[in-house]
Parts: sequence; structure tokens; C-alpha cells
Amino acid sequence: MKRRFKEEEKALIHWLVRDTDKGENIIENLDNYLVNEMDDGGMGSLRVVGKSDRSFGRELAQGDFHDVDGVPVFISVILDVNDDFYDLDVFKGDFSPLKKFPEVPKT
Repeated sequence: MKRRFKEEEKALIHWLVRDTDKGENIIENLDNYLVNEMDDGGMGSLRVVGKSDRSFGRELAQGDFHDVDGVPVFISVILDVNDDFYDLDVFKGDFSPLKKFPEVPKT
């Protein structure tokens, strides 16, 4: 099901990409992206809706956090081969569902 980014997702993405080469464009468009939740066992990964022939290009930014249960969480902003926002990859160290989306300092 397509949806917009939640506020806590937008805040995290903004914080992660703010000083990157594609950050300004991504930040300006955060309210316009549609995403689909990925089948990742509830860890929270999101794929940005776009052309069906898109594929992984590169990691733009990443951050290491801890979930409220203390388990490490690794989050990456991924671009496609055309340098467009592709997905928000969320990986929790024990493969369990994410309990709370990481909070970041206000920017």
C-alpha cells in the first residue's frame, strides 16, 4: 500500500542526507514521495515508488542507532542507478521488528 513518509521518517532522512550531494533535492521532495513498506519482517524498510525498472545504485548516507530494546539498528538511504531516492533500508541486528523509529536531533 502506497503512503507518504511519516514525520519521524522524514526527520531521520533529513538528518541523514543533509550534508550529502543529493541531500538538498531529497529534503525538498520529502513531502512528495510515495513509499511502499518492504517485506522485511517489520524492521521498517521503505521503497520509494518510481519506475518499475529502477535498481540499486549506491548508498548515499547511513546511521547506526539502537532500538528501545537495545538492539543495534542500521539505517541507509539508498539511491538508484540514476541517483534518485530508491529506498530507506532499515536493518535490525537480530532481525526482529523495529519497536520505535530512531529519533534524531532537530535540524
